[in-house]
Amino acid sequence: IHSFPFFTLTDQLYVHNLDKQCLRCLCYAATSCDITLGCTAGYCGPYKISRLYWIDAGRLVLPEDDPERAGAFEDCALNLGCAQRMVTTYLSKFGKDCNDDNVTDCNDYLKINFNGGYQCTPKLDRNEAGRNWTKRFDVCHQLL
Repeated sequence: IHSFPFFTLTDQLYVHNLDKQCLRCLCYAATSCDITLGCTAGYCGPYKISRLYWIDAGRLVLPEDDPERAGAFEDCALNLGCAQRMVTTYLSKFGKDCNDDNVTDCNDYLKINFNGGYQCTPKLDRNEAGRNWTKRFDVCHQLL
């Protein structure tokens, strides 16, 4: 699993049970945390962020950038630190117990990131993409 610097959550926003290990596993689940990925089929960067996700997260951009600028979404999603801020903000907005175990934790954040914040309860094993995300997430979690 790739080792790279992580955005410090305490500097900006605190989300219960979302720490650097969880962020690392969410990134690994999405793309094996491939920081060289561009944009494909509307999803960008190591977290596979969509434009709608970006909008729901508050249209975060790199410092000195303008969310109205063409390419601002893509530039943020492709930048690891900006993408992590986006994920943190999105999860602060949509974080909830998705698997009915009475705890909101990284397993719930995985479901939110894959299914979206508005419908986080569907099981991830219902299709190949979800099974792949779950498999990579489980590998990452076992290594921590």
